[in-house]
Amino acid sequence: MATVIKIKRSEVASSVPTTSDLEVGEIAVNTSDRKVYIRDSGDSIVTVANFSETNDLSSIGQSLLPDTTETYDIGSASKRWRDIYLSGNTINLNGATISSDGTGAITISASGATLPVNSKIEVASNTTKSIALADDITGAAIRSVPFYSNSGGLSTPNAYLNFRAPTANTFVASFLLATGSNIAATADELFLF
Repeated sequence: MATVIKIKRSEVASSVPTTSDLEVGEIAVNTSDRKVYIRDSGDSIVTVANFSETNDLSSIGQSLLPDTTETYDIGSASKRWRDIYLSGNTINLNGATISSDGTGAITISASGATLPVNSKIEVASNTTKSIALADDITGAAIRSVPFYSNSGGLSTPNAYLNFRAPTANTFVASFLLATGSNIAATADELFLF
């Protein structure tokens, strides 16, 4: 006949052993909660296993940290979270930050952000406007036009030409030549020949 070894146990939900129940190194099990306990050398009762079928994440009392950096994701391309609510004021994306002052306005880190071409902003309810490009030096609105050449083909631009209009009805064309020099022309016509 086989020998049956039984350790200290409880079948009562939420029953946890005390230091008077266990010697140092002795284990106990709660079969109802599916938890295993041990009394450690510091005279504390420690949960060493918790086999509950569901993990209750509705209330977390500590920071939620992965055990390895840059390894795990929250959600996936096909399993996305719906909303995120934060009380802090900054989201840190690998050093780039998106911040809020609590008024609904957001600030993107000083190095700025790269937005897709033809991005729009909502200026009023159901009214959107295209975001204009600005000249790095003058701040004037510009239009960046791709320039294609016979040798480069039509799939990739050789360069982008920036056209700006600093005053009404006047166009300024600025071209950077292969020699590194600049040609700037100002007139009432778009092109000068």
